[in-house]
Amino acid sequence: MTTTVPAIHGRINDLDSHLQVPISRWGEVFGEATARFGERFAGISLFDATDEPELTTESVWTTKGTAAPGASTPEGRLAALDIMGIERQLIFPQVVLALPAWSDHPSASAVLGEYNDAVLRWTVAGHGRLRPTALLNLTTIEGAITEAERMAAGGARAVFIQDGIAPGGRSPAAPEVDPLWALLAEAGLPVTLHIGGQEGFFGSQAWPEADLLRPGSFSTGEPVGPHMLATMHLAAQNYLSAMIYGGVFDRHPTLRVGVIELGAMWVGPFVDFLEDRLRLSRRLREGLQRRPTEVFLDQIRVTPFYWERTARQIERYGMANIYAFSTDFPHPEGGTDPIGHMATDISPLGDKALEDFFIHSAELLLPE
Repeated sequence: MTTTVPAIHGRINDLDSHLQVPISRWGEVFGEATARFGERFAGISLFDATDEPELTTESVWTTKGTAAPGASTPEGRLAALDIMGIERQLIFPQVVLALPAWSDHPSASAVLGEYNDAVLRWTVAGHGRLRPTALLNLTTIEGAITEAERMAAGGARAVFIQDGIAPGGRSPAAPEVDPLWALLAEAGLPVTLHIGGQEGFFGSQAWPEADLLRPGSFSTGEPVGPHMLATMHLAAQNYLSAMIYGGVFDRHPTLRVGVIELGAMWVGPFVDFLEDRLRLSRRLREGLQRRPTEVFLDQIRVTPFYWERTARQIERYGMANIYAFSTDFPHPEGGTDPIGHMATDISPLGDKALEDFFIHSAELLLPE
């Protein structure tokens, strides 16, 4: 049974969902370049089912993949949000679409352009409630800036970047990257890091090559393997370490970053670690305007998985405002009752904590 919490129903902000278009419709919705990349996934139910059920409170939460009500059209998504009690929603691509757009394939720029054109269409059709994330390929800073300018001019409301590669082959804190951060900050485009963007972080592909560590397939289950479950947040930690200690957030105080679908249990210990290591660097103590804790509270938001004990993390480490709700709609990992699970966890902290978690914390990335 799916839980409805009357005190927040209709006002919830959701920081993770996906634009889940059936593979057989990629050519129609995106374009021919994207359709060619999708052919390998044709016939896999999670990616290509089209038998969408009637929209009900049960079906919107229990149907997963491309068959979920509202998975593939902006009109359907708005209707689904009304049933779910969600006001605004951040929307990511299917990772199998993002990866070719970030690749060095000759058609990569065409795929990225086709997807981003769809982002602009969804943004207009969403009337401020739907916030699909535009993809930026940071192979070159110049190319990323050009596409970010196009997206900002077209009305996009957020961008999604890889955290597993150094932008333009440079540190995220290098002066050559600052024009990109300045553009995104001035345009009010939050930067998001999301599972799937960590490709390239490990120098070797051998780490998960053992029986208990390998992922399964999308058709047989566990496409996110045990090794990734244990390490998916490391690329984001690395990226944020460079940005925080490199002074990016001090130089761009209106830049906003979301760390999405990478869990949140690592955040408290990570911030404690950054705070502790300040003692070892006089340059950091003298050069940074704010401590890592302040940067997180002011400019970064993180989404826990629904099964995590977020209230315990808040009690141990504070920083309640950095944690924000997400559904992962319409992916199976989001569960069938994320509101109920997370409300049960957060409610003992009080009514204000419940409102902050489900509504206000996310407003940094989903402003009106």
